[in-house]
Amino acid sequence: MRKTSNSLSTQNSQQPKVFRGGEKKVMKKSLLSLALAGSMLSALAVPAFAATPSDVVGKPVQSAVEQLTALGIVNGYADGTYKPDNTITRAELAKIVIVATGNESSANLMANTAPAFKDVKKGAWYTGYINAAAAKGFIQGYNGKFRPNDTIKFEEVVAILVRALGYQDKYLSGSWPYNVLLQADEVGLFDGVDAANGTNATRGVVAELTSNTLDKQLVSYNADGDLGYLLVDTDGDGKGDAAKLFISKLGAFEPANVLTAGALNSSGQINLGGKSVATAKDFFVTGGKKLSELLGHTVSVLKNKNGEVIAVTDVQDAGKIVSASTDVDTISLGNASATPAIPADLTFKVNNGATSYTATAGVKIFVNSVEQALPYTFTNDQDAQLLLNSKGDVQAILVSNWKSDNVFKEVVSYSTYSRIIGKDGYSVKVDANTAITLDGKAAKLADLKENDVVNYVVNGDTALQVVATRNVVTGKLQGVGNDGKGNATYTVNGTTYAQAGTQVSALTASNIGTEYAFNLNKDGKVVFYSTTAAVAASNFAVILDVDNTTKYSIIDNGMVSDKVYNKVVYYSLKDNTKVTAFTKDGDYAKNTLVPLKTDSNGRLTLVSAADKVVDPTLTVDTVTGLTGAAVTAVDASKVTAGTTYRLDSSTVYLKLGVNTTTPADSTVTAGTAADVTKGASIAVRSSDTGVAQYVIVLGSGSVDQLAQAQGLFISKSMTATTTNAADNVYTIKLNVNGETKSFNVDSTTYGATYADNDLVTLTDAATGAGAGDGKYDAKAIVNAKATGVTVTDISGKKFTVAGVTNPFVATAATQIFIKKTDGTVEVSNFTDVLVAADNYGTASGKYEVTVVGSGTSYNGNDEAGVILITAH
Repeated sequence: MRKTSNSLSTQNSQQPKVFRGGEKKVMKKSLLSLALAGSMLSALAVPAFAATPSDVVGKPVQSAVEQLTALGIVNGYADGTYKPDNTITRAELAKIVIVATGNESSANLMANTAPAFKDVKKGAWYTGYINAAAAKGFIQGYNGKFRPNDTIKFEEVVAILVRALGYQDKYLSGSWPYNVLLQADEVGLFDGVDAANGTNATRGVVAELTSNTLDKQLVSYNADGDLGYLLVDTDGDGKGDAAKLFISKLGAFEPANVLTAGALNSSGQINLGGKSVATAKDFFVTGGKKLSELLGHTVSVLKNKNGEVIAVTDVQDAGKIVSASTDVDTISLGNASATPAIPADLTFKVNNGATSYTATAGVKIFVNSVEQALPYTFTNDQDAQLLLNSKGDVQAILVSNWKSDNVFKEVVSYSTYSRIIGKDGYSVKVDANTAITLDGKAAKLADLKENDVVNYVVNGDTALQVVATRNVVTGKLQGVGNDGKGNATYTVNGTTYAQAGTQVSALTASNIGTEYAFNLNKDGKVVFYSTTAAVAASNFAVILDVDNTTKYSIIDNGMVSDKVYNKVVYYSLKDNTKVTAFTKDGDYAKNTLVPLKTDSNGRLTLVSAADKVVDPTLTVDTVTGLTGAAVTAVDASKVTAGTTYRLDSSTVYLKLGVNTTTPADSTVTAGTAADVTKGASIAVRSSDTGVAQYVIVLGSGSVDQLAQAQGLFISKSMTATTTNAADNVYTIKLNVNGETKSFNVDSTTYGATYADNDLVTLTDAATGAGAGDGKYDAKAIVNAKATGVTVTDISGKKFTVAGVTNPFVATAATQIFIKKTDGTVEVSNFTDVLVAADNYGTASGKYEVTVVGSGTSYNGNDEAGVILITAH
C-alpha cells in the first residue's frame, strides 16, 4: 500500500496474528476507565457519577457499563440492574453502535424511511438505528433480511465495531469472520473480554467490547485502498498531531491543554491552563487514570454541545516526562517594569547540575500537588517530575515529598473517604482521586494487604499517591550485623538485607534460628518482620471450673447414661464463648490453659503423664497453669514475669477475671499489649523458642465488692417493701452495650439528679458502712461535651480530649454509643469516633463527644469507659 498524506498517517500494522476459532481471549483490561472508587467519593469534589447498576458492582464489566452509561450509549433497567448475562438482539446492537458513533440524529431522521431490509418494520423503535447502521456500512443482512429480534453472535458484534472504526472487510486479511477477529485483536478490542467465537453475545460482553473501542484510533481508506490513521489538530497549528479516537464522535475535541489542578474544584470545574472550565454531569478520565495522576500533563479535552468537558485523555508523550533530582536553583518570571528591571530566569539544572532545562513562561510548579508562586527556589535532592511540551521546554514541575517506609495494617472506611492505618498508628485519608499502585501496577485500596510496605505523597492529610510494595522473604534468621551506616543487617537464605526505617526494633543474635517473614521496600531493604508461626486460637481453651467429685448422667444417643461424667466449664478461644461440657476424662483442672481436643464421641479429652504411662505412644498435652507471676519488666518486644518471653505480632492477649466464689462465673475477655504493665500478674504459654503465644492477664479484687458499672442513664425507680424506709429498694437502669441493666443503689445515689443519656459510673465501697451490702453507694455523672477530640493513634485507638491531661485509649471493654439526630441511641464503634474527630462541631453534619474514663490507666493512657457521640 502507498503512504497517504494530509490528515492521514500511515501504519503497516495489518500483519496477521494467530487467533484460534472458539478460543477465549482473556487479557488484562487497561483501556478506558472511569475515575470511580466504589462508595468512596472525594472530599475534593471528585465527579459524582451516575449510580452503578447493582448487578455489575465488583464485576469485571462494572467499568465498561459505567462508561457507556455516562456517555448515554447504554441504559440499565428500571429496577436498577443491567443484567450483564442477558443476550442482546441485533436491533439492540444497531442502536448501541449508532449512539456510540454519534449518529443518533441520523437514526431519528431515518426512523420513518423505507427500511433497508424487508423484515424491518417501518416506524418500529429500531428502524432508524438499523437504517442508519446499514447506510454507514456497519451492518449487513442475510438475503435481504436483518433479523432484528435474533440474538447476535460474538464475532458479529466484533465485525460491527471494527467497521465502525473505519475498517472495511474487503481490505482485511483472511476470510470472514477471522479477518475481523484478527483486526480486532490487533487493535486491542479483546482486552479483558472473556468470550468465545460462535457464542451468543451478552450485554456484558457487548459493553466491554464497545468500551474497548472508545479510545481506538479511527481509520480511513483512500481511493487506492491505502489505510490511513485519522488525526486531529490539538495545538491549533492547522496540522493533525494527535490520534482521532472513536470517542470523538460523541463530542468536540479542543486543542490540547495543560491540566493545572489535580482535582475538580468545589464547583465541579476542571482547571486547564490555569482556567476553570465546567464539567458535564458524567465527566470522566479515560485510560483508567485518576485526575491527580495527570497534573501538569498535556491532555486532550472532549466537550459536549454545552461546552462542558465530558472527558479528558492523557496525551503527554512518555518521552516528554523526565524524572529528576532537584538542585538548589530558582525559577522566576521577571518584571520588566521594575526599577531596575528584573530579568526572567527560566533556566534551571537538575541531577546535581548534570542537565539544564528551560521552562515556558507559563510554567507551573507544584509541591505535593499544591501550586507554588514564582519565583520559586528548589531545595536539593527532592524527587521531581518534569513535564515537557512538544518543543522540549518545561511546562510543569511536580515536586514530591514522600513519607516513606510505612507498613500497612488496615483500612477504616467512612461514608465519603477511607483511611489507611499503619502499624505505627500513622493514618492518611484516601479518596477517589488518590492514585494507588502495587508493585508498579495500578491497584485499588482493597488490593493492599497487611504488612505491605507503603510510601505516600500527602497533601494536608489526604494521600495523593499510595505506592505499595509486596516483597516478602521468608526463612530462618542465619545472622545479624551492621552495614557500617548504622543500619542492622539480617542474613536469610544466604542473602544479607539491611534494615530501613524504625518500624521495628533491630533483631539480635538471640533471635538467630527463628523463622521470620521479612517485608522489603522497593529498594530491597527490611522495613518490617514478623514470626511466621502464628498461634491458632481455635486449638485452646481456658478451663474455668471443674467438678470431678459429683458424677453426672448425660443423654447419649437418646439414652440416659450412668453417672460417670465430670463437669467442665471452659472458655473456647475458637468461638469466644463459655461452654459447659461433660467428659469422663479426669485430667482437667480449673484456671488452666489447655489444648481444645475431643475424642471420637465429641467428648473433651486431655493426655496426661499418667495416660502416657499406660500408652507410651501418646504425646502429653502441655497444660499452662494460670496462677500468675508479677511482671517485673516489659517493653514492645519482651516481658519478664519470672521468665523472659519474647512478644511479637502473633502473641494473643487475654484477660481472665477469676470469681473465687463461683468459678464458673469467671470471665475471659480479649486483651491488648497495653494490659501487660509492670506489676500486673500474668500467666504465659510460650513456644519452644520463647515467643509468648498467649499472655493471660489475671483479674483481681474482692468478690464481696460489686464490680464497677458504667453506661448511659435510662431511668430510676424506688420500691417500698415495708413501712420502714430503710427497706426501700432503689434501682437505676443503665444502657450497657445496648442492653438495659438494673443496678441496686443506696438512697443517696438514687437521690442524685440524672438526665437521659448521662454517662453514669456506679461504684461500691470496699470498706466502711456500705461495704458488702450488695448496693452501689457512689456515683459519678458526666454530661459535658468535649470542646474537641483528636485521634492520635488510630491503630491503638488512642485519642485526646481538649482540656483533659491524660490521653484516652479505647479498649475491648469500652462502650461506644452514638446519639443520632432523631434522638435515638445505638451502639457504635471506634470508626465513628474517628468520623467525629474529623468533623467536630455543633453545626448540621457535625459531631460532639462525651467521654468518661473507666478508672484504669495503661502507661499514662486512661481507658475510656463510655463514649457518647452526639450527631447534629
